[in-house]
Amino acid sequence: MSYLAIRDSAVEQIRAGMLPLFPGMRIEAHPGSFTEQSIRKDAQRAPAILTSLTRASDGVHDNGVTFVSWVLHRATSEDRLYDGALKIVSALIPVIRNAEFPLAIKDVRIEAECLYAGSLDAINVTMWAVRWELVLGERAFINGSPEDLGDAEGFDGTVSIGTAET
Repeated sequence: MSYLAIRDSAVEQIRAGMLPLFPGMRIEAHPGSFTEQSIRKDAQRAPAILTSLTRASDGVHDNGVTFVSWVLHRATSEDRLYDGALKIVSALIPVIRNAEFPLAIKDVRIEAECLYAGSLDAINVTMWAVRWELVLGERAFINGSPEDLGDAEGFDGTVSIGTAET
């Protein structure tokens, strides 16, 4: 499975879990971090959940992926404390926790952080970073999948190693 497929699966599962709760919410993949200018642009279609795969490791001791699901919310005159953003984050965490990832072997670790800033408040926007990690049970197959390798055939026989008797 490729990292692209893993990211797209995450976005689809978030979409499936969140749209029934927040119809019309924008839920998409995102390439990574934001600038203030890009937040201004993306916030035009808030509320939104934009998910980035921000780290991938295919090593011996660290075999996982890290995502950030960016929650963008615009305030209304009735919601000056951005309570709507907290409602979205509160719903998003269980959706992520209950998502099905066939390659994951451990429960996902989730952290949520409010990225409130005065410059964003000036445009009635708040942003949360919901960071979550999956530990994969097998290495991600970047150039294909185990199914692409075909069936491996073994052999029968006796193998002698060395000449000493034990």
